Amino acid sequence: MFASRPKRIFAGAGRQWTVPLRPVKKVVGVAILFVFFVFPGCSEKTASRIPVLSLPSSSGYRIVQPLPSPPSEKEKSDPKKPAYIGLLFSIARPDAGRVIAVGAQSTIWQIDEVSGKWESVRPPVRAEFYRVVFPDPRHGWIAGDEGTLLFSRDGGASWSVVPTPVHDRFLEDINFPDPLHGFVVGERGTLLKTQDGGHTWTRMPLPTDQNLYAVHFRNRNEGWIAGWHQTLLSTRNGGRTWSTVPLSVPRVTRQKASFNVLWGDQDELLVAGDHGLVFFSSDKGRSFRRVPLPVEHDLYGACRTGSGQMILVGERGAFWSLDKNGNVHPVLPAAPMVDFLGVTCGETHFRATGSPDVVLLPESAGGKVPNR
Repeated sequence: MFASRPKRIFAGAGRQWTVPLRPVKKVVGVAILFVFFVFPGCSEKTASRIPVLSLPSSSGYRIVQPLPSPPSEKEKSDPKKPAYIGLLFSIARPDAGRVIAVGAQSTIWQIDEVSGKWESVRPPVRAEFYRVVFPDPRHGWIAGDEGTLLFSRDGGASWSVVPTPVHDRFLEDINFPDPLHGFVVGERGTLLKTQDGGHTWTRMPLPTDQNLYAVHFRNRNEGWIAGWHQTLLSTRNGGRTWSTVPLSVPRVTRQKASFNVLWGDQDELLVAGDHGLVFFSSDKGRSFRRVPLPVEHDLYGACRTGSGQMILVGERGAFWSLDKNGNVHPVLPAAPMVDFLGVTCGETHFRATGSPDVVLLPESAGGKVPNR
């Protein structure tokens, strides 16, 4: 059904871009000519056909839109080089004042939060990058197409390729419960495990061949994976055996919804996915209750600030907070044509990324950005 590098078409304003992406998983389209929030001064970036976006200062946040350098004359004449589409899937904050965003077309951006200046980091391979994580400020990981796994030991300034036992499947999410033990999930039931800090990875068997989009381990033994068609599995022995986690999921379409997000700490676990489905556990994943959202937008990211604010992001500008009492509140004004695909939380603030070419950062005050 799919070629070795399956294509997905993103369209907007009468134009289309064909981008190599992982098969099956639903990734929201990119609408290019639109207004994120309607304010004077918004104008189109003619070089890339990506509009300049802005937020009101009262929101406490601002948008940075990194763009590649203008193409050379040789690049302009190369029919095989696609135009930059600004499809950013994931964001991480290795240290105060700096974020790393990754996405389609081998994109790795390093952005200074105070100045808003960006720098393109050269990748060691050409691939689509779906997740970036930093277990600590110096060491980072990127997962992507064709078994791609990249490692950084300098806070994201440079990256190297780490061999994996899969080459024909995308890798989607990464989780390190401790410095030595790590897990990666991806296409067609792919699960990789390391016990030496990521130097070597071993493929682990799973009782599913569904595409997997999220993994979370609360320690080296207890973990969960989630994915296509309501896949949700748990293990209590480091991934040697797995059990299906039953959830009472309402039927919202003829096709089963997918779970795209896992977030957890020592006691709590959150599962989220298509059509605004959110389930929360306060007893280490033993039981779940559904958290109703006022919209049925697909969700792609979740995190919790140090102050206890749970953030959920997704398609069509979905940006919600979930308080400790289970109440849901909008975080930003509605933006129905923006897709938030990744989020990371600090002590009091959050950062997000998505399409088209959106990196959401806390507003600077007096030339300073909040440390957390």
